[in-house]
Amino acid sequence: MIVCGAGHAGVEACLVSARMGASTLLLTGNIDTIAQMSCNPAIGGLAKGQLVREIDALGGEMAINTDVTGIQFRLLNESKGMAVQSPRAQCDKKAYQLRMKHTLELQANLDVFQATVTELIVQNGRAIGCRTSLEIDFFGQTVIITTGTFLRGLMHVGANKTEGGRLGDFSARTLSSSLQAAGIELQRLKTGTPPRILGRSIDFRGLQEQKGDAEPTFFAFHDTRTESDLFHVEQTGERRLGWAPGTDQVSCWITYTTPRSAEIVRENLHRSAMYSGEIQGVGPRYCPSIEDKFVRFADKPRHQLYLEPEGRSTNEYYINGLSTSLPFEVQVELVHSIPGLEQAHLLRPAYAVEYDFSPPTQLHLSLQSRVVENLFLAGQINGTSGYEEAAAQGLLAGMNAVRKGRGEPPIVLPRHEAYIGVLIDDLVTKGTTEPYRMFTSRAEFRLLLNHGSAELRLSPYAEICKTININRIAKIEAKRQQIAHWVGFLEKNRTPAGTWAEQIRRGDATITYPTEFQQLSAPVRDQVFYQIIYQGYIARELRQVDKLQHIESILIPSSLEYSTLPGLRKESSQKLQKLRPDNLGQASRISGVTPADISVLMVYLEASRRRQP
Repeated sequence: MIVCGAGHAGVEACLVSARMGASTLLLTGNIDTIAQMSCNPAIGGLAKGQLVREIDALGGEMAINTDVTGIQFRLLNESKGMAVQSPRAQCDKKAYQLRMKHTLELQANLDVFQATVTELIVQNGRAIGCRTSLEIDFFGQTVIITTGTFLRGLMHVGANKTEGGRLGDFSARTLSSSLQAAGIELQRLKTGTPPRILGRSIDFRGLQEQKGDAEPTFFAFHDTRTESDLFHVEQTGERRLGWAPGTDQVSCWITYTTPRSAEIVRENLHRSAMYSGEIQGVGPRYCPSIEDKFVRFADKPRHQLYLEPEGRSTNEYYINGLSTSLPFEVQVELVHSIPGLEQAHLLRPAYAVEYDFSPPTQLHLSLQSRVVENLFLAGQINGTSGYEEAAAQGLLAGMNAVRKGRGEPPIVLPRHEAYIGVLIDDLVTKGTTEPYRMFTSRAEFRLLLNHGSAELRLSPYAEICKTININRIAKIEAKRQQIAHWVGFLEKNRTPAGTWAEQIRRGDATITYPTEFQQLSAPVRDQVFYQIIYQGYIARELRQVDKLQHIESILIPSSLEYSTLPGLRKESSQKLQKLRPDNLGQASRISGVTPADISVLMVYLEASRRRQP
């Protein structure tokens, strides 16, 4: 298998492929920027934290890499209940990148090579390899494209334009033409970053300090691992970079824009690349530029900003919330209008980057192209934003590319089993016209998808693909049995005040638990509490899942001509013909397809099944 691109999607794709035993090649234009955090060096957040825990459950690397290079950990929504809580971590930018690069270099079955991919090699409608700028061709059974923002990437700082996928890097100029020649449609999107500033030029007096949690919530499931999994020393004696998770946490700081900030932005809107018409791509709705904030939310007197350190071995700070494409001299004036930053020294300018993406409705749920066989796409090329969404896609694309090469059926995660399943189903079924970001609200069965249950939900898939070792599988199974035992015990056994479960649901703070229960690990106890507290809601969601699973199991032949079906509305026929859903459940989620259309399809498919010998 060949992976083109070494961002967060690419590293997960090549690692999982190699760990499944496939001979794997990773091609990247610059080995020194493997797993580079081009924007904020943070992992997780609302719904994104759940994605990272699911990546860990499936055998990915992002969670461990975050835990051992994290410099601040916080559990978001801690006061809102366990169902919507999400872990987040600020990482040491360089440590994260260097450890991931080292992990790839030490991985068996994986070769890393520095070369820019210029062309996809297609033969008889199948991807068979790729051509590079070094005029070296590489061939493989499957190819995964994980190019991030590098496809015809164009950076904007005011009227200044520079080709590149990120500041200081090149642009992949010719691969877009190759993909289009193969029949893959491309469109444009936009994203951006804020300026970086020198920490010693910040006046922290009067700013609000934001410390990490005293008892951090990590991303990896440490209770089912051994210590050597964290700090494994290779036979060569090499030890990967990292430190004990949660130690020596650093602080972030909160400040706000001022009326002067708003005035500066409004006076210079015509000079912003976004508002001058220089950028055609659509930007991220949920991570707007400071220009967008002052235009779309003009009633707000100020906007919150976070000053976040980029690492332990640098004095560079990231201004979270100040993304812009204004000219540099305006950026300087804008930064100096913010409390604490009056004398701030800018190290890097903010910029917007415009790039090609492939509308993801051109993919199967396996992330294989519908147009070119054996070609898989993952990450920002599919219209997503964020490291976590990219890594999740890369992991699934890697697993399915290997299975495709072996003639095995793809792994498709249902929406009720994983946020990753929601992510991929949303992209492939609904598409996106703006950078897609995961939220808990996108998952209709989110009570089944709390971050602490990711291993319990997804370990069967990891076991099928052999992406985690048998010792960890055994520990997960033992954990599952412990949880089931204690949920049953606390539901059935009574005290004078009722069953323990009834008291837990009432929020009784005076409960005395059995000694054996108190001696359980915190992750097991937390999952027991979760299942008891949300018992009624979980049961209701499971009943809904049972009702929906019937139509999810009804497969639709890929050769079906929707235009020939009587009773199917023209709009639905056209959308179904274009998107070609794999099953009836997926068809029902396509915008514009009505329940009546699904009934027509169901009748036709049932009649076809009966006609078969």
